[in-house]
Amino acid sequence: MEDSAMIARRQDLAGKVTVVTGGTSGIGQAACLALARYGSRVVVVGRDLVRLEETAARVAESHQLGESAVLGFRADVRSESDMRHMAEAAIDRFGAIDALVASAGILRAAGGKFWMFPDLPVEEWDEVVSTNLHGTFLSIRAVLPQMIRQRRGDVITISSKSGERGIAFDSPYCASKFAVIGLTQALAEEVRPYGIRVQTILPGPFESGVWGQNGPIPPPG
Repeated sequence: MEDSAMIARRQDLAGKVTVVTGGTSGIGQAACLALARYGSRVVVVGRDLVRLEETAARVAESHQLGESAVLGFRADVRSESDMRHMAEAAIDRFGAIDALVASAGILRAAGGKFWMFPDLPVEEWDEVVSTNLHGTFLSIRAVLPQMIRQRRGDVITISSKSGERGIAFDSPYCASKFAVIGLTQALAEEVRPYGIRVQTILPGPFESGVWGQNGPIPPPG
């Protein structure tokens, strides 16, 4: 039996349209499934086509309206054109965008190697920062015009406890997550007059695809 908080949450989300980037794993996938259970229509955004189709199917199973309540969209959050086309597709399908959960992110580049800072490849830095920070920027930028037109909306960014306190060997990740907090706070002030709320979540470590990117720590010296 649902308690009063769950009923209120269902009433608040029923019929809304929520875009979730990084929606095929971890926090993003969990958000997609929870949103569907509470009645929100969901736009699942991800790069991996197989996982995207699997997640979209699970969302449809969780929603009382089935497949009509979900849109799976293959996109890279680092691509301005991908994110613009995603927003256009969401509006074409559902007529609105009520919320964004910007959860696409990585801890390290492919391979999961820890780097001493003097040896840190520029490519490693760029991949992490472009996904976590630039991807968040482009995701918000794509959906914000619709929210401004509606004069309502919710934007939720995903930072990290590492956005409050630096961790050795994680400078690209920490820098990107500190920056996400700054971006969130600045944007919240800017769009408040339009009825748009912007908030961030700072999760700690948990078992996920991101956490699984950890590799061996380099020896000292």
